[in-house]
Amino acid sequence: MSNEQVTADDLDKELIDQLHAATLKASDSCFEIKKLCATVLVPTGALVAVFSERSLNVAVFIAGIFVILFFWLADAVGYYYQRRLRATMNIAWERRAARCEETWRPPNTSSVSPLRAAFNGSMTFYALLATPVAIALLFFVTGSIHSPIPSQP
Repeated sequence: MSNEQVTADDLDKELIDQLHAATLKASDSCFEIKKLCATVLVPTGALVAVFSERSLNVAVFIAGIFVILFFWLADAVGYYYQRRLRATMNIAWERRAARCEETWRPPNTSSVSPLRAAFNGSMTFYALLATPVAIALLFFVTGSIHSPIPSQP
């Protein structure tokens, strides 16, 4: 058994390292969610069209909007917890900084509300995906685009 004594700095450093690793995992998950959303969006529309007599209808567009909303909400939850982890890291940084002779301030990584997590710059991706789907739905509903007549076998 070691006679080496564990200090408060050691404990805070270990906590910061663990929180940092968890934050990186959450950040990676948010990126993967965006990639998966883009990957799932097109096949979902095609699958809905297949099950709706192989024709373009409102269900195709609504399914696309639902896919985007589902992934957006999942991403917002990931972003929320990522920011909570960073805010917790700030507390440990501030404790360590208080024990130092030098003045140091941690980065500003305050926690966010669930609403702010859902509407932040990284969620622009979902607006960019939803915009053409919504415009196409509008064109479909107004009759500017229509479903081709299915061919008879």
